[in-house]
Amino acid sequence: MADLRKFMSERGWAWKEVQRSSGLIAVLNCPFCSDTEKKFAVKLDDGCFKCNHANRCGVSGSFWDLQKMLGIQNPQRADGYKFIHTPPKYERPKAHAENLSSRAMEYLKGRGLWGAVIHQFKIGQTGDEIMFPYFKNGELVNIKYRGITEKKFRQEKNAEPSLFGRDFCTGDYVILCEGEFDAMSLSQLGEPAVSIPSGAKDTRWIETEWDFLQKFQKIYLCFDNDAAGQENIFEIVKRLGKWRCYNILLPYKDANEGIQKDLDDVKFKAILESATSYDPEILKNAAQFTNDVLELFKHPETLYGLSTPWKQLNDIIRGWRDGELTVISGRNGSGKTTWINQVIDGLLEKKQPTIIASLEIPPKRYLRWMVMQKLNNHCPDDKEVVDTMKWIGENLYILDVYGDIAPNELIDAFDFAARKYGVKKFIIDSMIKIQFPETDPNKEAKQFVNSLIDRLCKYHQGHTFLVCHPRKGDRDSDEPDKVDIQGSGNITNLADNVIIIWRRAVKEQGKADNVAFVKKNREWGTEGHVNYEFNEATKKFTEC
Repeated sequence: MADLRKFMSERGWAWKEVQRSSGLIAVLNCPFCSDTEKKFAVKLDDGCFKCNHANRCGVSGSFWDLQKMLGIQNPQRADGYKFIHTPPKYERPKAHAENLSSRAMEYLKGRGLWGAVIHQFKIGQTGDEIMFPYFKNGELVNIKYRGITEKKFRQEKNAEPSLFGRDFCTGDYVILCEGEFDAMSLSQLGEPAVSIPSGAKDTRWIETEWDFLQKFQKIYLCFDNDAAGQENIFEIVKRLGKWRCYNILLPYKDANEGIQKDLDDVKFKAILESATSYDPEILKNAAQFTNDVLELFKHPETLYGLSTPWKQLNDIIRGWRDGELTVISGRNGSGKTTWINQVIDGLLEKKQPTIIASLEIPPKRYLRWMVMQKLNNHCPDDKEVVDTMKWIGENLYILDVYGDIAPNELIDAFDFAARKYGVKKFIIDSMIKIQFPETDPNKEAKQFVNSLIDRLCKYHQGHTFLVCHPRKGDRDSDEPDKVDIQGSGNITNLADNVIIIWRRAVKEQGKADNVAFVKKNREWGTEGHVNYEFNEATKKFTEC
């Protein structure tokens, strides 16, 4: 276990140790994908690992596999407190018959194979079986048998899993096939091709041929062009490296069928050039955005968001844009919750499905405020309340939580509302009620905000409003700035907009009692402020 920690430390990995029913594990950001949520787990007793971003990455395997994926030469296995590796013992075939009957030769030529290629690969025969010899650096290490009459396969027992035809491959690329006939067919077209020894699910050959494969800058996979042939490719690609792997999709079932029809060297070269890479989906060339950029120049209004309840604020930030995070702060008593209530009222007026976690005020009290604001009346009758609540309920959802809540519980509830009810506007009031483990508060706050951005803003293309308290100043009358927001500085760094609500402690002639300062506006860069008058009875802000 101590050695595993040393292994991770040497690579600069930061991890947290968690006790699970299966044993002690290290959790960290995956080194193989753009993980920021610590979805990568390593068992500290044996080094087995897994990335839990199943759709994006999902790599897994033994400690041996981990070292291979990291490009480590002469990897070792983790066994308790020691690293040991005893290579498997393989048995070499005792004989190989190269003499082919006229029937066997006719069968092979019927598959479109030339006599020269059959001789090059030393194809043999035993009884009613074709013999495919596997040579490694000139030494016979395995023989695979295929029935002539029936399509049945077998291999030598305990033979080394290697690649068929590997000794003929030179240059900077190699083509992996799923069958010996396919490798021979492509070799016949002048291509450096090999076949894996068994089905695509059996990847033992990667370990034994690791050093051989390291010399190739590009690895092409030319497996059967059907669902079964393609479904297991990704595991091989993850092991060999996405950056150098390419997928060949033939207009035939496989390469051998191709040479039996009309596939020649010229046609195959064109197919090779059109092979698809395994670039991450998020990796794009800048020119791919040309049409999008043109549209923005032609229609700059698309950079405007949903209008706010106040014209002056619209003039500064140009509305609430999809995919953004707005941080709202202000001293105690400045009116943050009341101000955000009016924002919600504006969203509901536009029929925007919205959800709020009003963690500092019980739902009934919070909704009472909203009714007063909506009716502009602090003492409505029963019918007005019922009718207004019905209107509010058409598009507003609220978490029935008063007090602390775990980050994942809150985000999961918001995510559910987005999926089931089409919610696009998310309000959290306030972050002080998010219950972090507090082993590293600043880091946990950053991770939480990143999760809001990834899961709510980006994935659901919604707008998230996060209310944050400022740090304690010398006096409540001090005008706060964005650097005064409590918690990690990354909160405001990650936000798209930062708005601070401020109420003057003492009235001053000619100056507004309430002000909203726009301290950050990432899209437009403009900052400024909006002056308000506040009606205490109806709890409503009116710009002045």
